[in-house]
This record gives sequence, C-alpha cells and structure tokens, in this order.
Amino acid sequence: MFEEDKLILANVLSQIYIKSSGSLNLDAEFNYILRAAAGLQKNLKPIKGFTEKQIQAMHTLANTLEPFKDLVNYVESNADAVLHNLNSVPLDPVLCWEGAVSQDPISLALYKMIYVHTLRPDKVFGACRKFVGTVFGESFINEEQLDLYRITKEEVKPNTPVLLCCVTGYDASGRVEDMATNQKQALSNIAIGSAEGFSLAEKAINAASKNGRWVMLKNVHLAPGWLVQLEKKLHALKAHPNFRLFLTLEITPKIPVNLLRAGRILTFEPPDGIKANLLRTFTSISAGRVNKAPNERARMYFLLAWFHAIVQERLRYTPLGWSKKYEFNESDLKCACDTIDRWIDDTAQGRDNLPPNKIPWDALCTLMGQSIYGGRIDNNFDQLLMNDFVKRIFQPATFESDFTLVEKVDESGGKLVIPDGLRREDFLRWMEKLPDSQTPSWLGLPNNAETVILQTKATTFIQKLLKMQTVTDDEDLAYQDLDFSADSERRKSVIGGNARPVWMKNLGDSVSQWLTIILRRNWTP
Repeated sequence: MFEEDKLILANVLSQIYIKSSGSLNLDAEFNYILRAAAGLQKNLKPIKGFTEKQIQAMHTLANTLEPFKDLVNYVESNADAVLHNLNSVPLDPVLCWEGAVSQDPISLALYKMIYVHTLRPDKVFGACRKFVGTVFGESFINEEQLDLYRITKEEVKPNTPVLLCCVTGYDASGRVEDMATNQKQALSNIAIGSAEGFSLAEKAINAASKNGRWVMLKNVHLAPGWLVQLEKKLHALKAHPNFRLFLTLEITPKIPVNLLRAGRILTFEPPDGIKANLLRTFTSISAGRVNKAPNERARMYFLLAWFHAIVQERLRYTPLGWSKKYEFNESDLKCACDTIDRWIDDTAQGRDNLPPNKIPWDALCTLMGQSIYGGRIDNNFDQLLMNDFVKRIFQPATFESDFTLVEKVDESGGKLVIPDGLRREDFLRWMEKLPDSQTPSWLGLPNNAETVILQTKATTFIQKLLKMQTVTDDEDLAYQDLDFSADSERRKSVIGGNARPVWMKNLGDSVSQWLTIILRRNWTP
C-alpha cells in the first residue's frame, strides 16, 4: 500500500473507531470534510489577503457547523494574524471556533483538520496525519523501515511468492539483487514479456525449487495471462526450504486475484525530492564504475544523476513539469550510463585525464535528448524543454568550480554551485549535505507550483475518502441489526425498499431476472 493510500485507510479506520466507541458524535464534521463545497454566494465582503475562494469556503463552513458560526467575523478582525498563521511552517491552526479550549484531543484534531481543509487545502495531508496520530498514536502512521531479508527468511514460505509492487518508473529488483549479494545467495534473474522468457522462467523455477536457489521474475505485469498458470504451479509445488520466488510488477488490475492472495505483497515507491533521487542514482552505480579512469568520468556521472533527477522530479508536477506522465525510469538511466562509458572510453583511449573540451558533448546531447530520454516524448513543447535541459547540463562549463546548478535555492536566495570532486565519495558527501526538501525552483518551475500540485492532490484525496465512506455506509446499511423472525413486515420494508445499498439493489435485480427466466423455461402451460 502506497503512502497516500495508507493515509486514506488510516482516516477511514479513525472514523470507524470513533463511531464504534460511541463516546463522540462527529458525523456532521466528517460529512463537511467529505461533501461540503464552497458555495456560490454573491456580494461577499472581501477580506484583505484572502482569495475569493477562501472567503466562499469560510462562509460555507460558518453556515454548516455551529462552532464555526463566528469564523468570518474573527478572520475579518484578525486578518494579519490569521494570514501569518496560515503561512507558518508547520501550520498549527489558531483556535478560532467556539468551545475549542475545552475540546477533547480527538475533536480538537478534527476541527484543526477542518480549519486547514477550508483555508489551506494544500496542507490537509499534514493535518490528517496529526488527526490519525491523535486517534491511534503517532507510531500508527509512521511505518518502520522495511526489513526485506527478515521477511524473506522468517515470514515467507518456499511456495509463497514475494510480490514487489512498484509505481511506474521505479524498479525494486535492485533491493533483491543487493540482498542476494550480501547474503551470498544464488539468484536467477529473468525478464518476462516474451515466449523465451516464459520457458526460461519455468526451467529456473523447476531447478531452483530443488536446489534452494532464489528466482526473480521481472515485469510480470506484462504477462497477466501467464501468471494464472504460475499461481497454479506454485500451489502444487513441493519446494526446497531455501527456495524463494520474487516477482517485480507495476500496480495494475490485470494481476490475478488468486496470485495476490497467495503471495506476500510489498510496495515500493521512490522518496520525493532531488536529494533522494540523486542518492538513489549514485548508490545504484558501483564505485568501481564511477571512479574508473579518466578522472572526468565521475563528474559526467554526477551530471547524468542531476539530469535524471530533474527529469523524474518534474513528473510530480504534471501537467506543469511535463504535459503528461512519461515513463522515465531506471532503464533510461542505465542506457545513459552505458552511452557515457562508451563515448568516454573511445575518446580517452586509456588516458587518466580527458580535457572537458575533448568530450563529445554534441553526440551525448543528441543521444540523451533525442533517443534515450527524448525518445519517450511525443509533445513538441516537452521536447523543447528536454533539449534545453540537456544543453544546460551537458556542456564544458560544468567542469568549472563556480558553475551554477540552481539560481535560487530558497526564499532567502543563494546559489547552488556544482561540487568540486573527482571521486564518487566526494559527490556522495555533497549530496548528503543537501536540504531534505527543495523548492520547485530547483526544477525550473515557479515556487507556487508546489501549492497547485498539493491542492490537486488534496482534491483527489478527499474524493477517494468519499468513495471509501460510501462503501462503509453501504456495509452499515446492509448489515444493520434487524429482527428477521419476529418482524417480517419491517424486513420487507428495508430489504425491498429504497434504503438498500447499491450493490444489494443490483444483486436483487439480477436475481429477479434469473428467477423470471428459470420460471419461464420450466413453466408448461
């Protein structure tokens, strides 16, 4: 389960817990978050520093929940203080509703979430985390670091496949390969997607199940039909105690349900940010490869890592970063590494140093911008952006100590210049000193791009919560406590009336149609 989905589930569980405890009645508050939308009231008095949308939302909240009835008046009287509070990091809402001082912790956390949802919807994720933490404890939402080796050795049986589910563009196979190398465990890697891959996979599983090797099948989501056969094979397999099967795949509804039920599912998604992306790229390339002569090779790898991070991180801001979600992934990075090695080796001819002006920049820019990364692009404007990034990063000036990577690091200003190093370790130390979070300006985007994206994500988040709430309401309605034996009339009115959930109505219609068909066929006049 991905981070956003965990937060949605945790919120739903919080609602169920509060409702089942019976000590609090917060249905109206939850209903406001999920269903209330800013009205279209006209001639509202403007408030300095607040947008029309915020003013509309304040009036809607004041007219919906009684404790917030004086919210508009409070904001008008304390506009500067409220604005300062809304822009603070982290955001700790002012207690501007009736009875806030005497509220219990859970209600207080929920009301703070409502306040943030109304005035700063882009920050609703943090407020939701605090609410869940108040209900279940801080450790509930903060999951411990995944120990893949412990899970593999202690929690998984030989005939239980380990499904490594990843977001598009991220490959978790490296985790398994590193684990196998550290444990000196034999591992067979097979890419799925062709008839040859199927036969190799069958042979590898048959052999490894007898001698205790590990097998990893990559990109199995490309062959959902074959996975049905694989699930049946594993069900009847009598495997060696040390045998393990790993499957890497992207999230897709085409994966057979029985395989998901039979396997151990682990989800992987890359952390956000330039720093995390750079570290992930550099740690995935061996020191021997980066530090190989000539000395300029390490800097070329750094330039590639920076370029790869920019290209991938802009995907988070689609359609602002790119016009669509292109699948820039690890295979592009590996291909680019091979390209750099080939051209550097051919040019250096075994020498320890290579003058920057002798590096074939034009060839590298063309291959990066038109083939390796640019080959995925089908939009003219995106192609212009790609070409500009390539020319900006891959040029002789990057070997100068004062070359600027980022013109404005944060709101206080300041430039980020390229690190001065010749070894992989030098660049890693520089990367680890970078701030954990970066502004969109690092990616060549306006700083308000983050707010736009977070607002869009917040809207999607609330929509998903509403869908989950609808399912929960239907279940409550379907399984409410009824006296079926003593009150047949009540049973008829509920089961046959409009109070039924949608799935029950559809099921009832289908059953009625089948009964009609059966009776018609069996009826003999």
